[in-house]
Amino acid sequence: MATDLPEEARNALRAVMQSHAGGDVDAALMAVQEIIERWPDYAQARSYYGQTLVTRKRRFAEGLVELDSAVALDDDDPYILYTAGWCREFVANAIEKRRGGAHQSVPESVADLYTSATVLFRRALAADPDDALIGDIEDMLTVVSNATGIPWDDGEEVTRAAPRPR
Repeated sequence: MATDLPEEARNALRAVMQSHAGGDVDAALMAVQEIIERWPDYAQARSYYGQTLVTRKRRFAEGLVELDSAVALDDDDPYILYTAGWCREFVANAIEKRRGGAHQSVPESVADLYTSATVLFRRALAADPDDALIGDIEDMLTVVSNATGIPWDDGEEVTRAAPRPR
């Protein structure tokens, strides 16, 4: 868990994210790989790495493996669970809609990706997220529901969190 990590690890990941925000994604990816080599149990670093591989490099299979590792390391962090689910929905949508050009293939079907995304989103809801994240999770569950035709709330009246201002 992140609480067992030295401050040096957290500072290193913050620097990577600043590099990414500054537009140097390739340097950020190389730096986060070094962080993971040094602290292999750093779930947030693996989550960042997996998400960046999926969304910025379209290295879908590799990214999802990293996200699975992050979830295995910290399976009660709602943000890690949400990120892993969001990336699975991203991959499913990209494959289904043939959007974004070339990408690394994955062994899962679109239906399996949507199913696993739903499972991760439900786990994130059960992991006591803050109110803003609850709204994001429910939004993504609705996106997956609209894509699959399978309601996520089992037809129950669910009190929705207020939407996050965008």
